[in-house]
Amino acid sequence: MGVRAWTVAPAAVWATVFLQGDGQTGYYFGFIALLWTVARAPGAQREAYLRLLLMGSLAALLASVQLVPAAVVFLSSHRMQPELFQDEALYWSTHPLRLLTVLAAPVGENANPVEVGRIFFGTPQRGSVGGMLADSLYLGVPMMGLALLGSWHRRDLRMLALLGGFALLLALGQFGGLYTVLYHVVPLWSAFRYPEKWMGVVSFAAAILAGAGIDALRAGKGIPTPWLAMAIFCAGVWLGLRTGAASAWTAVHFGASESLAGEMTGSAALAFLYSAGASLGVWMLVLGARNGQLHEMVLLSALVAILTLDLGRANFSAYRTGPLEAAIFIPPLAQAIATREGGLAPGHFRLIPIRESKQMVRKSLQRLLGQEAESVVRRQALDVEHNAQFHLETTHVSLPGYNRALLTLLPEKPKIEVAARFNVTYFTGSRLYLRDSRYTTVPVVGLSDYDLALYQNPAPAKPRAYLSLKPERVDSPVDPAALLARPDFLNGEVDVIETSGVTLPGPVRTGKAVIEGYAPEEVRVRVETPQPAVLILLDSFDRGWTARLESGVEVPILRANVLVRAVVVPAGVHTATFRYETPLLRAGTAASLVGMLICLGMIAHASWRRRSNLAAA
Repeated sequence: MGVRAWTVAPAAVWATVFLQGDGQTGYYFGFIALLWTVARAPGAQREAYLRLLLMGSLAALLASVQLVPAAVVFLSSHRMQPELFQDEALYWSTHPLRLLTVLAAPVGENANPVEVGRIFFGTPQRGSVGGMLADSLYLGVPMMGLALLGSWHRRDLRMLALLGGFALLLALGQFGGLYTVLYHVVPLWSAFRYPEKWMGVVSFAAAILAGAGIDALRAGKGIPTPWLAMAIFCAGVWLGLRTGAASAWTAVHFGASESLAGEMTGSAALAFLYSAGASLGVWMLVLGARNGQLHEMVLLSALVAILTLDLGRANFSAYRTGPLEAAIFIPPLAQAIATREGGLAPGHFRLIPIRESKQMVRKSLQRLLGQEAESVVRRQALDVEHNAQFHLETTHVSLPGYNRALLTLLPEKPKIEVAARFNVTYFTGSRLYLRDSRYTTVPVVGLSDYDLALYQNPAPAKPRAYLSLKPERVDSPVDPAALLARPDFLNGEVDVIETSGVTLPGPVRTGKAVIEGYAPEEVRVRVETPQPAVLILLDSFDRGWTARLESGVEVPILRANVLVRAVVVPAGVHTATFRYETPLLRAGTAASLVGMLICLGMIAHASWRRRSNLAAA
């Protein structure tokens, strides 16, 4: 029991990964722990597997407050249909050409990352989002050389080398083949989402093996010649990439502009020059150590300095920092809306950003704003990632209410009548892209520096909350395409409500509904109606929401018009309050508390046994 009590520490560390919301990395930890147990566990295998099972169970219990609600979302998401999610997952594969940037980087640092990903790494872009999931994969020649040295001289760590190679093959995704095979064979493999995230495991294995390589150098193992050879090779590549022929070949082979090809070859040449310098530095250290001219502490200090400077030089730009104003400024388009609407409080209107799939950040803005250019442009455009209060939350693929059928109702360029039915009052996007007269009938304001404009929806938008003029009951899920074909839906007359157990009242021509309070997890609507009516709230229909009248009586929430909420309210003056509680959050919290008590009990029991043994001795 005393030995098993030590599983509390790794279980707690493992649980913190889940608690941060990084379920994929937590999933990886399980595979790493299993492989390590198979290869390196001391003592009986049965006991080792029991400790691993105990550690995993404790980690899951401790993180249940996060895992249980997340499991509800996962089980109801499209990732439970791997055949639907596979193309999206494989889209974020590590292109084989990017493996060169593991040894030499940064490449193309001053070029538009969308262009770089689309042209050189075979990842056609979606919107303004780059196709490279990781901004930097750089490990560097010194670290990879030390990792190879460590795996060669530490046979007990070769399992890590196999793990790193296996992870690298998986990271290639559609270019490696293995990921696709496992996608169809391993249960819940779609939980990994993106192949390129396996590069984190590659980095983990390389870092551990590099530490073993440093130990090998301290023990006098390893020869300096390979470091010198690598320095000469990198210097040769630097000389070759600096030529006009290399730039011309790059432009022709990849179909890139001359300026982009020049930027890529020039930055790659500089990256290889830095790698040559780092390799030469390690060669000098190893040579000095073998000749007895360097003290061990000098060797270690200088080696750590080279590794730190080399990794920092290439990877620091991946940490995007910028002035605080870039993240908190109020966009002029939002100010224009506030002037027209009397404020920007959520719950009154919605907006749809119309984005050109090939839209890129202009070079002048890239030079002016640097790493924050894309973020600033998207904030200026009132994109959903920065201005969620304006948008239809259930149309975003990462959110719980996402439904593929919504793409039929609200595609990237929806009909203005359909958008109006869901409280969409404004459109925003590129002025060039929005020349379509459907969207540009009522211009509000433009931003010439960003090529953006704001337009009011020419179709009168439905209010966020209203009483249905004609509620129509159906027993089965509504077909979005059939709904869009109905003129009485487009003109706002009918609301189609899915229910089999609730009797709907008749049409209501009088009465009103007013939102009195709107918060992310609570919405209060005051209703005045002379007869029973159906209250429609144009917010997403999703698990976790409940509705109560002012008397405390709970009323069932029904799905209306495919994606929003409806409740039946009696005649008179009432206040309907919608509240949200994360599904199974209380159950997950209770499980986490149980896990904490078990861990404390194991530690206390182990401490008691240790004191008893000392007393007996």
